[in-house]
Amino acid sequence: MTTSVSHGVGVSYEPTYEVDRLIGFRYDERRYLDYRRNIVKGEIVENPAEAPVEDQSIPETKEPQSGDIGEADKRPRFKGLDLANHTLEQNLWILAGPLLAERLLQSVVDAADMAMCGRVGAAAVTAVGLSNQLSMIATAFFDAIRVGTMSVVARRIGAGEYEEAHKTLRQSLLIAATIGVIAFLFFSVYSTSALKFMGAEPDVVRHGVGYFWWKGLSLCFEFVTMTFAASLRGSGNTRLPMYVGVVVNLLNLTGNYLLIGGNFGFPALGAEGAGMATAFARFIGMGLIVTLTSIQLNPLTGWFRGSFKPDREALGAVMNVGLPASGERLTLRGAQMLYTRAIAGLGTNAYAAHQVALRLESLSLTIGFSFGAATTTLVGQYLGFGDSSKAEESAWKAQKLASLAMGCMGVLMFFTAPTLVRLFVPGNEEVTRLGATVLRIIAVAQPFMAVNHVLAGGLRGAGDTKWVMLITGASVWLARVCLTYLFVIVMQLGLAGAWYAMAIDFLLRSALFRWRFKVGHWKDISV
Repeated sequence: MTTSVSHGVGVSYEPTYEVDRLIGFRYDERRYLDYRRNIVKGEIVENPAEAPVEDQSIPETKEPQSGDIGEADKRPRFKGLDLANHTLEQNLWILAGPLLAERLLQSVVDAADMAMCGRVGAAAVTAVGLSNQLSMIATAFFDAIRVGTMSVVARRIGAGEYEEAHKTLRQSLLIAATIGVIAFLFFSVYSTSALKFMGAEPDVVRHGVGYFWWKGLSLCFEFVTMTFAASLRGSGNTRLPMYVGVVVNLLNLTGNYLLIGGNFGFPALGAEGAGMATAFARFIGMGLIVTLTSIQLNPLTGWFRGSFKPDREALGAVMNVGLPASGERLTLRGAQMLYTRAIAGLGTNAYAAHQVALRLESLSLTIGFSFGAATTTLVGQYLGFGDSSKAEESAWKAQKLASLAMGCMGVLMFFTAPTLVRLFVPGNEEVTRLGATVLRIIAVAQPFMAVNHVLAGGLRGAGDTKWVMLITGASVWLARVCLTYLFVIVMQLGLAGAWYAMAIDFLLRSALFRWRFKVGHWKDISV
């Protein structure tokens, strides 16, 4: 049975247990009713105390009985996070499941992309790999927005501050679009110089310039998409970004097939075709996520109703959390560039093996990323709701699940390494030998990588991004970069030496993140 609520504007809304419960915000009935009232009216009431008071009755929330479900239940439902009614395990899988599916598909598409380029030649594989390394620098700047937005939105939703969450999205979009345009301009002007700086040989530069330009254009669309995705995930809705990701990746895969090798009458554009397909898919993805976020029932419904003028307070909250995250990524990417340059100096076959192994290892890493992002949302929302013990418990549970899953993936990679590498570069036994060797090295480190990603995600959700930056920076420079030059240049261990350094880096970071999370200072950080 439901209670009709009048809103003083000639509109009645029949609240139902099923529809409302799935939103996941029923911590405070009056606060939640204010939110639902604003959605139905088509406007946002900044101060719930100013909402119409003709009827402030609260709907009953008992479980519906047979024949108790009204017409309102037939509308599309948002099956999101529910801190009040779900167990920690349920909430983890509600968040991590769609993220895992999305990232696995992304990894499969990236792997297929690499395999298709591999049929063009090792130079095309190297060109795509080096260009992606450079594009990650631009992404590092954007991480200030992505991480800050996700963390702040999670806190605001957990505290019931829905209009503040909407404002955070609007402000983040302004910065995301600006960073995207700047990145594209840089990629357009300095593509050749950047590839040469990375140690690319002339044949690699020839393949990479076209891909680099299209990759830069795609970032303009991707950053907007990622801002919406971060906001949705922070709100507890990981399904919508997953659906958009599926469409984007399938379009990307289709475009790669048509344009890299020139199938069905399309020109064979090699690496440039891969970049063109990426840009087109990202453009479609941007349009989809903006549209669906605006029209579907979700915690960000009505996000566009409000000012887009820069707001110092809202931007400050995002940047206070996000800037250390951006610093972390920039530090990581700077170190990664030196790391990659050392590997590129080993020759085209060594670098091609390195790229193939990275693609294969990324399939396992999707588990860590997914549970890490889920932990960011859970920790942020539980802290916003005032339950730090649940926030801590959710992180430890996520760590155990991710470590077990990635450990199993590590075992699989260790015993099937040569076969997996041959799928990407058939007929090149040198690449197969090198790729299999380094894949087995990193397979042993998989559980430690899980701990790294999950607990770092928990600290980000709490807003403790400064310590994430410090730990990452210290580990990646002292372990990965310094040990790479020691193992590769001094000890002449080749590509295997570089991957030994990578494994040690992940081991050190996992230990430091466990220490920081156990200390518990993150519980007292305000966002």
